[in-house]
Amino acid sequence: MIHRRLIRWAGGTLLGAHCLLPAALPAGSAPPPAQPVGFGVALDGAATGERLAELEQELALALDLVAIFIQFPQDPGYDNFPAEQLEAIREAGARPVLTWEPMYIRDGEEHVIPAGALTDGAYDAYLRRFARGIREFPEPVIIRFAHEMNLERYHWGSASAEGFGPSSPARYRAMFRHVVELFRDEGAADNARFAFNPNAESVPSPEHDPDADWNRPEAYYPGDDYVDLLGMDGYNWGTTRTREEHGWDSRFLPFETIFEPLYQTLRELAPGKPIYVFETASVTDGGDKAAWIETAAATAVDWELAGLVWFHNDKEEDWRLDAGVPPEALDPLRRMRSEPAALLEGRSHGD
Repeated sequence: MIHRRLIRWAGGTLLGAHCLLPAALPAGSAPPPAQPVGFGVALDGAATGERLAELEQELALALDLVAIFIQFPQDPGYDNFPAEQLEAIREAGARPVLTWEPMYIRDGEEHVIPAGALTDGAYDAYLRRFARGIREFPEPVIIRFAHEMNLERYHWGSASAEGFGPSSPARYRAMFRHVVELFRDEGAADNARFAFNPNAESVPSPEHDPDADWNRPEAYYPGDDYVDLLGMDGYNWGTTRTREEHGWDSRFLPFETIFEPLYQTLRELAPGKPIYVFETASVTDGGDKAAWIETAAATAVDWELAGLVWFHNDKEEDWRLDAGVPPEALDPLRRMRSEPAALLEGRSHGD
């Protein structure tokens, strides 16, 4: 095993990797030393011990976090608790991050489960069984329930994208709270660490559409009592998207440009909670991916993030971490974990 876990837990509380913002420093005192940031991957498909071992060997990079994706079943009586995947992640020495999507696939199409179906109890039996599975797991699990709620693409809480609108944040908050309360009722509070995880850009965007002011990440926040930690998702699409083919023109954007507005929002929204990037990646088209990785790692340390998770998949674009870059391009992520101060000292200010 090539790694040492950076994220520790005690009494259901996250320890290490910046749980709390540092207190104000007395005048003339030195700032606290830079803290390591955990690294992980998000997988499209099942996590197995063999796959995780191959990934660590391929990347020569330790995994502190492994994110997987699980959808709800169409039938609330069906069980799909990913016990084997969670155990494989635990055995690999990483922390499981469970992206739990309240939708199902039927006839090749996604069907979002309306918030009312959850808050009215239609899925209570399923939620309780899932909670008991989390309760019995040997270690805490980060749960990204209904992530990226500020994207029309998901429209969590609404049966269709057409229903995504000013009433969506309230429905989302009620749905999130209902799930958390059921987990508490089943005694799973110590193991279930719920993440509030918006996308870096809201769609529709309040910044570009005056009728979309309701679609701000903070409007969806369920409250400090229901959220254990905070997350952000965002990608650098480079120049892969054009208005003619995709409906929008993309450009190569630095990590800070993508995440800073949401980072500041989350810091102000819940200053005592750790912040993770749970999904990010960069293409090579239109810029220097190696420099992008270096800047991302240094920024993660500078912002005192608790962890950075790379979407390591060839999907839509080749988002794999090592795609199109030499092996040494991953060195900043290694230093992010083991030598964060040195990473900041040698920080590149390029894109």
